[in-house]
Amino acid sequence: MLSKEKVKACQIEIVGHVIEVTLIVLGMLDFDVILGMDWLAANHASIDCSRKEVTFHPPSMASFKFKGGGSKSLPQVISAIRASKLLSQGTWGILASVVDTREADVSLSSEPVVRDYPDVFPEELPGLPPHREVEFAIELEPGTVLISRAPYRMAPA
Repeated sequence: MLSKEKVKACQIEIVGHVIEVTLIVLGMLDFDVILGMDWLAANHASIDCSRKEVTFHPPSMASFKFKGGGSKSLPQVISAIRASKLLSQGTWGILASVVDTREADVSLSSEPVVRDYPDVFPEELPGLPPHREVEFAIELEPGTVLISRAPYRMAPA
């Protein structure tokens, strides 16, 4: 999974303690933040899985504990047909739609072929191609029927 964005000096709050972290933005839907092993090691974190508890001993502040609660299940995603059926049966529902309105920054240089052959793909296009005197066309004889057959032998399906 690749990332092109980094958020430096982001402040997060863990059990009332504010800590500064550098976050790397990933396209994941299931998690809000993942604190990696390097960050946990730098803050001298001890993880007790049986108690669902993480003890932090950051170098610049007093030690504190974070106790995880029970897991909360994520809302189920259903199809539009199923939602329509449930609503027609009188089921109560809330429709939510989230749209990302940011425009993606797309450039030709992100394509491997363009990077491999920069002399073929100029940064600025010189304009439209020049007008040609000869128009190309394939003219058919009157009464000719188009051939709808593969020009080569096809493998059996």
